[in-house]
Amino acid sequence: MEEFKLNFYAIYTFFAVVAVIFSMYVDIKKKHYNVYSVFFAGLLFLIIALLFGLRSTDVGTDTSMVIYQFDYQDRIDFGFQFMYGFLMLVVGGFTNDYHFFLLTLSILYNGLIFSSVLILSRKIDFNIFLVGFSFVSFYFFESLGINIVRQGVSLALFLLAVSLYFRKPQDFKIWLIPFVLAIGFHITTAVVFLIFVLVILLKKIKIIYYYLLYFVILIVSIFGGSILSFGSLLSYFFLVDNQKAEYYINNENGENYAIGFKPQFAAFNTIFLVFFSFINAKIFKYENREYQVLLKYYMVMSTVFFMMFQIPFSDRWGVMSWVVIPFLLAPLFTINKTAKYSIGTLSFLILIFVFFSMYYSDLS
Repeated sequence: MEEFKLNFYAIYTFFAVVAVIFSMYVDIKKKHYNVYSVFFAGLLFLIIALLFGLRSTDVGTDTSMVIYQFDYQDRIDFGFQFMYGFLMLVVGGFTNDYHFFLLTLSILYNGLIFSSVLILSRKIDFNIFLVGFSFVSFYFFESLGINIVRQGVSLALFLLAVSLYFRKPQDFKIWLIPFVLAIGFHITTAVVFLIFVLVILLKKIKIIYYYLLYFVILIVSIFGGSILSFGSLLSYFFLVDNQKAEYYINNENGENYAIGFKPQFAAFNTIFLVFFSFINAKIFKYENREYQVLLKYYMVMSTVFFMMFQIPFSDRWGVMSWVVIPFLLAPLFTINKTAKYSIGTLSFLILIFVFFSMYYSDLS
């Protein structure tokens, strides 16, 4: 595990230097140089895909479970998660070596994120490498890549759907397909799909009401309110996987997972909400409808996250809001004639990476 961490930090440090150079070009030279940017972004995701995919069994707490599922796939019913079972079947048809399955998941995860960034860049003119690098700067990126890998691939497909929505919002068939595939990898993405579609359908609701919802639920969470407050209704919330209801209601995880209000995560989501509100007001002048849809999704998904603080592994709900942060930050990596946002934003992201690396290192 230590060797993996050192390799990951070395890769991040090298590409952080590249990111600084690109951010200076964006802010000072007022050029993206996206021909080179695409190359370095592709190289970044390729190297990380290999690092994640070729990891040893002691890297990632769920890695051993993924290996077990691959080795005994014929004995497991994946239910709604048909795509995960299908992928196992395909890879298993070529080899019984679980390393190839881990590598396949890693390539899918990194490749889908890279593709999503490329597609989104056709709608918003930003530096492709800097947006790609912003994903790697968040702790959830590593966790989704080596630990909760099914959810990682699922949320990467969600990002693909979001980027396709930005490009052609009216052509719902194009961005609906990745959503279906995403649910096929991890059933909880159905919640993501439901919220995203509801935000689109309820487009006439002013964004001020989403801010109101966000802060009301945040206050409720501070005073101990959670989804557990709904009692038996929790079973309906987890209808797609009713075993989860008992697991969460009775805290039958068998581990000492800290539950309760998490100020660090509440502050994290709120700080970025301030960033996004600035972008929506100052850069887009409240005129980019697709950006507002994603911002509204972020706020609603954050409220769901806040309501999950009292259950085990609530951060697995938090990542459903965090995963869109790089897309929402993307306009800060665009050429602005009157302001310089890239260098400051990049510095903040590197600071976040260092902070959470130290934070989780102290916990382990």
